[in-house]
Amino acid sequence: MVGRVKYNVMTAEELQHMKNRMEQLLIERGIHLDHDEMLEALAEKGCIVDMEAKDLKFTKEIIDKAIAEVPAEFTLYSPSGKYDLKFPNPTGDFYTRTNTGAPNYRTIDNQTHYVKPEEVDEWYKITNVMDQLDFVTLPSTSGEYVDEAAVDVWTLAEALKHSAKHIWVQPYEADNVKYLIDLAATSVGGADKLREKPVISMISCSVPCLTYKHMDAEILYRSALAGVPVQPCSLPTAGANTPVTAVGTAFMACAEVFAQIVMLELLCPGLPVIATPLLFSMDMMSTYTLQSNTEITAARLVAMELFEEGYNIPAHSYGTGTDSLTLDAQNFIERTNLIDAMAMSSASVLGGAGQLETAKTISPVQLIIDNEIFGIARRLRRGLAVDDEAFDWDEVLAGIDKDPSFSFLMSEHTMRHYEEPHRPDMFNRDGLVQWERAGSKTLTQKAEEKFYQIMESDDVYSVDADMAAAIDKVRDEATKALSGK
Repeated sequence: MVGRVKYNVMTAEELQHMKNRMEQLLIERGIHLDHDEMLEALAEKGCIVDMEAKDLKFTKEIIDKAIAEVPAEFTLYSPSGKYDLKFPNPTGDFYTRTNTGAPNYRTIDNQTHYVKPEEVDEWYKITNVMDQLDFVTLPSTSGEYVDEAAVDVWTLAEALKHSAKHIWVQPYEADNVKYLIDLAATSVGGADKLREKPVISMISCSVPCLTYKHMDAEILYRSALAGVPVQPCSLPTAGANTPVTAVGTAFMACAEVFAQIVMLELLCPGLPVIATPLLFSMDMMSTYTLQSNTEITAARLVAMELFEEGYNIPAHSYGTGTDSLTLDAQNFIERTNLIDAMAMSSASVLGGAGQLETAKTISPVQLIIDNEIFGIARRLRRGLAVDDEAFDWDEVLAGIDKDPSFSFLMSEHTMRHYEEPHRPDMFNRDGLVQWERAGSKTLTQKAEEKFYQIMESDDVYSVDADMAAAIDKVRDEATKALSGK
């Protein structure tokens, strides 16, 4: 059983039906792509292109050719070289990431405001020491503090200087994409080295349905040219821009992501890709967008199975998160329900660490707690061995009840296995008396203590002064060009 505790949410017939319909949709209806260079390049690859309407259709042959190019194995590299991520994960585990794009920061004293530059550095100081966190994303630094035309450029520069872990990048404007890639290339010594060992990967998305605006098409196009991995994304909201049914939304999201993968592999055969459908739903009573709706969580399982089992393409979705505005009971019920379900999916990546308020706010306290939650979920995914050693067969067969002095507490089998049960660092395991002696601290209070311990300690990673200066130079040149100053 070890390494294969997973849900199967579709029958083989349902999985094949979803694949067939998705490919039929892209062949018969196609997509809208607002990028002339990319349309011309894809037309040369055999796609059916209407340059005037900016519409594109695929053929079955083109789809099969492109999907055959998706690499069976690849690595996302880390700036430090210590946290490189091999796909598929050699242990059968999933990888984890922080929340991306949130404009708000919930401070340690429970104040919420737009993300400040010093909080970006604070965020990476924490992520560097979270042992259950594998890669990071960019908080959305406020335009009040840095040039609003280059928020993503500025934030990536800070990440490249301070994050030991792989960085997932969300561009905010089409013109910024080139500079983001230039920044990453500078940090590793050039474009060729970035192609060889990419320390960043990109987010691209489709909005509205089956439509790729110029910015996202530029992300796809420039990433393909530079050999930068992409985690193509869809952000549908059931009942708003996709069908109201959870499976209908999963279907549309998968089609949008799949189209991006096909285009990327046509432009750059063998480019590492991770399918990233991030599903939401609309509450029909309030019209509020929700992340943790029960049906949409089940639909995420469908999406993960479609890519992982249907196409052997690594897939990525939310693993933790909440629609609650604060660290209350609803928050912890929703995020643990979500991670428990998604840990049993086929997903290669689960994200959202540290987020509140449907991914609009990030919290360092929640990030520290999510590190513990990820550890529990990973233990669930790993499963249990079912064999004679686990049974303690030899001792049981020998008739332990015949020896009045025998105790499992002192048996050799116990000595071999007593450290196996997962023990989260901040959870209480000592009973009421010891808990009271230690100050009767809640999980949140322990997370706050850990935050202060991290802040008082030295950074575990930063680039040297020369590299920091080189990154800042590219950042400043990009900011000047983008802002027109």
